Amino acid sequence: MINLQAVTNWQYKIIVLIEKNQLIELIYDADLVDSAELLFDSGAVTNLASLPSSLFVCKVLDGIQYEVEIQSPFAKKQKASCECRFFKENNICKHIVAALLKIRAERKRKVDARLAATKPLKTSKLSSLNINHILEEISSEELASFVKSYAKTDKKFTTQLKVHFARKIDLVDNADKYKAILNNIVKPNTGSQSRASSSDIRAISQVLGDFADQINDCIALGQYREAFNIFSSAFAKLEYVRHHYTFHRDKLNVLSKNYHQIISFFLEEKLPPELRISLFDFLLDLNSRSYYQYDDSQYNIINLIIDKAKNQDKGLLRNNIEHLISTRPQREKPLLIAMWVKLSGKISKSELEYLKPFGNQFVEIVDYMLAYHLEQPAVKMLESILKPRKIEKEVASRLVYLYVRTKNIKKLKETSKQAYLNTGDIKYIDVIKREFDAHVYESVIQELEEELLITRADPNLLIRIYKREENWAGLLLYLDKLDNLEILRQHDALLYKNERNTLIDLYKNKISRYLDEHIGDVASAYMENLKTHFIHQHFDGLLSGVHTMLKEKYSHRQKLIELFSK
Repeated sequence: MINLQAVTNWQYKIIVLIEKNQLIELIYDADLVDSAELLFDSGAVTNLASLPSSLFVCKVLDGIQYEVEIQSPFAKKQKASCECRFFKENNICKHIVAALLKIRAERKRKVDARLAATKPLKTSKLSSLNINHILEEISSEELASFVKSYAKTDKKFTTQLKVHFARKIDLVDNADKYKAILNNIVKPNTGSQSRASSSDIRAISQVLGDFADQINDCIALGQYREAFNIFSSAFAKLEYVRHHYTFHRDKLNVLSKNYHQIISFFLEEKLPPELRISLFDFLLDLNSRSYYQYDDSQYNIINLIIDKAKNQDKGLLRNNIEHLISTRPQREKPLLIAMWVKLSGKISKSELEYLKPFGNQFVEIVDYMLAYHLEQPAVKMLESILKPRKIEKEVASRLVYLYVRTKNIKKLKETSKQAYLNTGDIKYIDVIKREFDAHVYESVIQELEEELLITRADPNLLIRIYKREENWAGLLLYLDKLDNLEILRQHDALLYKNERNTLIDLYKNKISRYLDEHIGDVASAYMENLKTHFIHQHFDGLLSGVHTMLKEKYSHRQKLIELFSK
């Protein structure tokens, strides 16, 4: 701390400037400082505001108006940003330096004021000066005059004044006062000349947060009409801003969830009938606005009021959803349809007929329905588009999951087996193995084998299962049934390692059957090819086994015996 009594005024100012690293002229490029000083001296730097976290924002008029943000000015961790191209290329610009000059000037003014405050008051009867003392000493007229004067020059102060005291002011239409406060920060249109800045969105986010607190206070106190007045203006503005602006997206999304939760708070209260009608009318009107977004399965107007809707409201709500389904963007339709099903809790043939045009979106719709625990309707929808012999992977995966959830054992078994045949995804076999006993599992594998042999489909579908389970004996039997030497050669290395003797016998049988039907050069080429494969795989046992078999059974075919004796 600096002892004000120990230094002169000019010494104190120099010490403060050095301590705060405010020697701008020595830190930045001379040409940059000269340009910044011209802007500063001409009054181009305006609307300087100090925000929490040591953040300063202002506007700099340089042909066009640039918005500048500086965090922790003059500190080592100083961060700054500007909209101009020079800043994007150099990470500094004359607009930022001009803003720093403005901030330094403001601090100097405050230093001068602090120095003046240290001088003894000639007629003061107080030992110190603080807010309480000031409010006690000045008149209400003086305070009002100060507030009016200060409000004219500080937009943020004006806004906070209105936000804080709006509930105490009664107007002909009380909803208008909240709407006016919000429209003063962000205008209700998005033309290029009236688009809000980043600082405007930050300011309205703060106000919307304050209003949310006030709404909750009003609900807790039973002041439902005032809560609704604030809510209807604030919620509509929030969703409008959230749709049109990308600034401070995370903050706006959090606020949106908070305001959606307020809907539940309202509907849990015993509202006067006319107010409940007004609330429903407002919500159903807002959800049809183009800027309202259906992008969250839980935090949206329809979902939040479905469970709270009375029987007489459900028809109106159903019509509203159907209107939205026909008018909203394609990306929002799956969620809307899922909530349409949720409203009734089931799905009939007529409803399936209504949904038929949306068949290509059933998978997305079902995903939302699962979030609402609508398993049975989801099964009906997927089964209506299921093509057993050409089952799609996305449909299969959800149906298998649903059959497990609903304990539909028969359909689970058949769908999983067919899904594996169509997709080759081993997870469907894993489901069968997990959900059924060993006897049923073995029967499924046998059915797969029979079907694959009959249809001559990809044999690797079953080979993959045998290899995954290291069922080498089963694999050998299946390869024997396939009677395909090329497929056998693709997998004989593993079999030689784990079922050597059986593999040797299998090869000897296949070679014997072949030699019984072929002679001459064709047979020699066949045996030469096999010998090369056995040598490459280091199948010494097979080489000697085949050699022995040739000598015992084909002693008259000396050329083949000599081939395997080398």
